Amino acid sequence: MKKIVTLCFLTVLSLSAFAQSGYVLTGLNLMPNTVTTRCDTAINLGFYAQSAPNNAQSSYTLPWIMTGNNFTASQFQFIVNWGDGASNTFNGGVSNTGVVIPVQPTPQHTYPGPGNYTVTVNIMNFNNQTWVSDSVVLTLGSCQLPIYSLVQVDCNNDGTVDSSLNNVPVPLVISGSGQTYTGIMVNNFYQFTGIEPGLYTLGIDPAWLAANNYVIDNIQGPPALTAGGGAQTVVITLNCGNGGGNLSPMCLNGQIFCDQNNDGQFNGNDTPISNAPVVINYGSGSMIAYTNLQGNYSATYNAVQNALTTVSLNGNWLSQHGFPANLMMDTVMNMPCNAGAVPPNVSFPLNCGANNGNPNCYSGYLFCDANNNGVMDAGELALSNAPVTLTATPPNNINSIVVFTDSTGYFTYCGPLANANFVLATVNQNYLSYLGYTANFGVVTIPANQTGNLPINCGGGAGNGCADLWTTVTPWIGYYQNTTASIKLNWGNYGPSSSGTYTLTFTFPAGVTVNTASINTPGYTLAGNTITWNLPNAWSGYNTTDIITFNIPGGLLNGANHYFTSTITPTGNVQDCNPQNNNGALLQVLGNAYDPNDKNVLKPAFYHNNNLFATDEIESGVQDVLTYTIRFQNTGNAPAQNVVVVDTLDADLDWTSLNVIYSSHDMQVVNMGNGILHFEFNGIWLPDSTTNEPESHGEFMYRIQENSNNDNAEITNTAHIFFDWNPAIVTNTTYNVNIATEGVDELSQGIKVYPNPASNLLNVDAKEAFEYEILDLNGRSIQKGTDGSTGQISLENISAGTYVLRLNVGGTSYMSKLIKR
Repeated sequence: MKKIVTLCFLTVLSLSAFAQSGYVLTGLNLMPNTVTTRCDTAINLGFYAQSAPNNAQSSYTLPWIMTGNNFTASQFQFIVNWGDGASNTFNGGVSNTGVVIPVQPTPQHTYPGPGNYTVTVNIMNFNNQTWVSDSVVLTLGSCQLPIYSLVQVDCNNDGTVDSSLNNVPVPLVISGSGQTYTGIMVNNFYQFTGIEPGLYTLGIDPAWLAANNYVIDNIQGPPALTAGGGAQTVVITLNCGNGGGNLSPMCLNGQIFCDQNNDGQFNGNDTPISNAPVVINYGSGSMIAYTNLQGNYSATYNAVQNALTTVSLNGNWLSQHGFPANLMMDTVMNMPCNAGAVPPNVSFPLNCGANNGNPNCYSGYLFCDANNNGVMDAGELALSNAPVTLTATPPNNINSIVVFTDSTGYFTYCGPLANANFVLATVNQNYLSYLGYTANFGVVTIPANQTGNLPINCGGGAGNGCADLWTTVTPWIGYYQNTTASIKLNWGNYGPSSSGTYTLTFTFPAGVTVNTASINTPGYTLAGNTITWNLPNAWSGYNTTDIITFNIPGGLLNGANHYFTSTITPTGNVQDCNPQNNNGALLQVLGNAYDPNDKNVLKPAFYHNNNLFATDEIESGVQDVLTYTIRFQNTGNAPAQNVVVVDTLDADLDWTSLNVIYSSHDMQVVNMGNGILHFEFNGIWLPDSTTNEPESHGEFMYRIQENSNNDNAEITNTAHIFFDWNPAIVTNTTYNVNIATEGVDELSQGIKVYPNPASNLLNVDAKEAFEYEILDLNGRSIQKGTDGSTGQISLENISAGTYVLRLNVGGTSYMSKLIKR
């Protein structure tokens, strides 16, 4: 026994002494952010010494990096246990760091099927017998299949589409590879996740078809859908299942009231609720009915007999009045108006509590009153995103608040307002004048917990006056090389008149490729990197979104600025009354990290040597208009009932010029004063990302003008996002700076900066000592220092791009745009 111990000790000493020479291995790790969930079941490995290039993950499933001391050319042995019972030994050597090690044979493996596999790698340096080990769990055969589907109804199978099932949850079914998966499509989109690779056929849940009296006529699109092959677009046409029966008028009615004794019945002690919005979703469409002074409503709609219709109270209205938005919903079977029977009754008794159990609420509807009767009638246009001022009655009239209407023209504010029992409502005169509208009232008095009407003369209603076409471009998740990126193109018409024919263009960056199969809006032409539609429209108010995918190739410069832009222009005889919102733009920074809760400001752009650069610089002496986008995502594990974004505006912005231009969901905006805005998504019930990733996102955009006299002003902005009662998520801070654009090289008499653009040296001729600071596009300090009266600033450690140069000469600050080549 003693002899054995001695031998072991001598062996360890020998190895220890031998390990001191050459490249001593000390660690083995996967490249950061390596994806360990894959659709296919074949993988390959790459090995590097000390470091790996940024594009290593585009070449190898698992890029491993060895680390150690005293790097020298070395030979290695690689032993890989694949985790499915198989293992291999490989050999290879390298004389340089940061390059892939040639290995024989090629380290690749195909697994027998989907599953979780633990891959273990052991590497030994032959020169000194040092070794390292690492392992990772791979999830293979877990694929995604995004489906964009337009579901349309040709009820009597005559070849004419009667309606489209927009915003109707449709249960999709895919079958193939011995598996069947289901998912509820919302807003014409659903993404299957965690499915096995292979080909699938698409259908609709037969139980849903039967319950809604539909049969599938045809499905236009690929005959088989490939899991992991990118987004698929299909058009599903349904026929009515009653032998091609026609749509016919259906009727229902009900009552909304405060149920004081909780007996579910309306009686003498109960209080009717007027102007409550009742949403009726009848499969082939939807409508909103409003209760009268007795709390009663009635609705007539064209639908299929015996199909199911869902009736609910508007979730935004419910939450604003303190009621749970998820409980007020019922389903009834359609009954023809001429059936000779009592129509279905859907009533909602509400538990209002003592004194309604809520703080005072002041609500109303803003609309184009085409027939000048002071009441919002069917077909009259709701005015969205309009500022309404609510003022407490004298002598407390200094206590006021500004709210903005949602997509239905509805506004509301619940809370103390000088303890008033009624308020005075007015519409911002600048808003009316800009659109050429006049109010049919001076001031409207709204009692607490009642709903008022604010009728507007919009120029005669549909067919007269002007249209307000708008467009925006918004991002979708990240933007990386060797990936498929999704970009949302949004457009519509705020009214008051139909736009008639219009042209919509969408321009994407050179070097990326559009997937034309992802374009859902037909009738387009593609010329170079511009997509153009010439579209007709007879509606006075609408909004549309098309999610278009693009292939982003590899080999591009990380950090490159890619711009996506859109324009919309009426081509008929109708004038656009607000051309300010006819252009949309999105800057995507290649390789940018993805934060689902962020705030962005649309940055001005300029060309230099045929390259497009973004800058935070805005022109001094000009009141620029800044466009902000705030995105949020529910990354929790349960739906978010309410989302509130608190945004504090910079003091250098004109707070009265706020213009909301887009929102993904119904939104109430409350101006709390002192530049504090509340963007409230009450009753949004935003799904969590683990349950429904595509629908877990929300976003909105607004424009606002800066103040005058803004030389050298720096504008920053940060938002706080609240999901229900959880702590705030604080977004990044946006940054803009005002700089004079004339005489960039000569900042002042006797102060010169040259050359600009510069390579490695920037000359500053200031005639006296100066301090300098170089800022990046987010306002972060990159480099700063001091120099003599005539000096040079080294730019060798700064990457190519656009920056802001700040000089302090004799106590005076100067700013200039700086381009590093």
